[in-house]
Amino acid sequence: MKKIAVIQFPGINCEYEGRRALRSAGLAAEFFRWNQDASELKNYDAFYIPGGFSYEDRIRSGAIAARDPIMDAIKLEAAKGKPVLGICNGAQILVEAGLIPGLDQNRLGASLAANNRGYLNIWVSIRNESEPGRTVFNNFPKGHEIRLPIAHGEGRFVIPQNLLDQLIANGQTVFRYLVNPNGAVYNLAGVSNPEGNVLALMPHPERTKDGQVIFESLKGYLEGKFTLKPGPNLSFQPQKQNLEKFAAGNNSFEMLVDLIITDNEAESLQTTLEQSGLRGLKVKRFTHWELGIDDRRNFEKLSRELIASGEILNTNKETAYLDRSRLFDNTKTILVRDNEDFIGQGKLAVINHRLGINEINSVKRGVVWQINASDADWDKILQSNILFNPYSQTGYLF
Repeated sequence: MKKIAVIQFPGINCEYEGRRALRSAGLAAEFFRWNQDASELKNYDAFYIPGGFSYEDRIRSGAIAARDPIMDAIKLEAAKGKPVLGICNGAQILVEAGLIPGLDQNRLGASLAANNRGYLNIWVSIRNESEPGRTVFNNFPKGHEIRLPIAHGEGRFVIPQNLLDQLIANGQTVFRYLVNPNGAVYNLAGVSNPEGNVLALMPHPERTKDGQVIFESLKGYLEGKFTLKPGPNLSFQPQKQNLEKFAAGNNSFEMLVDLIITDNEAESLQTTLEQSGLRGLKVKRFTHWELGIDDRRNFEKLSRELIASGEILNTNKETAYLDRSRLFDNTKTILVRDNEDFIGQGKLAVINHRLGINEINSVKRGVVWQINASDADWDKILQSNILFNPYSQTGYLF
């Protein structure tokens, strides 16, 4: 019986459903924790990364787990042709790790960004858009539809158009939503690598009988019932990021929010950087708000009203700064914003319609990372893409 490693990261919570679905298909699935000896992965025939909230989705969904040392071992096994299936958070991990869509040297080529409708826990229908057996996981008729649930807040595929065109031509856009629930480009629900042995799928096939065909396809492949016909390598070249200096709008004011309790997100980033060999760094995080106003002379009054409202910060555990001039001396600092700022849009609606503060006409939210890094270390951090995903976010020197 073929052995499947069900990878457990801290915060994963769908491993039991995944193991059950794999076993129901006749596969010997067993849990493999992130901190076990990664060299043991060579003894498995395939790998399954379940859904959940690995590392509490710190920084962004999948970003920390994707850079965990165990993923280096999984990349090596995938390069041998072994199947890897990532569901929901597992899909986010595969995208952040560069295994999907499968650019040369596992370079980042896509993003699973925040849904345009917020967190979704609904049933959807997806369709197999590729030829049977184009991947390990779709050896059933083209056009076959599957009814299954989604449960995610960051599942919106964002892929540059010229790369998307290659994926479509290559048969890598394997599963698509019949009705787009989250704003994903091209209705994408699941994307494979060019070879067809790795699949990132946002919906949950393990939670429904309809989805069992995906696991049965995996079993059939491992038993030699069909072989793959890999597509051509992708020629897309990611663009080098040239960060611009941030400048707030003329009719706006900034507010920086700092945690006065332990910041687990900053500590996780610091630990991840240390694991990559960047030691001696100190990481700090702020939430950044830029608020557009009709008359800048009113910003002090408006800032007091916003702080008192509790919408911008929780004063039980956070404090606000309106002057950042003394906060960032002798450090590397970057502001990261989502290209589609749904949180900022939602806050503006609350401020205008629930709080009745109509002098605020725009709200933009971001995160400021402050790191005491050398120029060389800072370049390595930026090249790693850990601070922001350039396909769905923009970074500014701050």
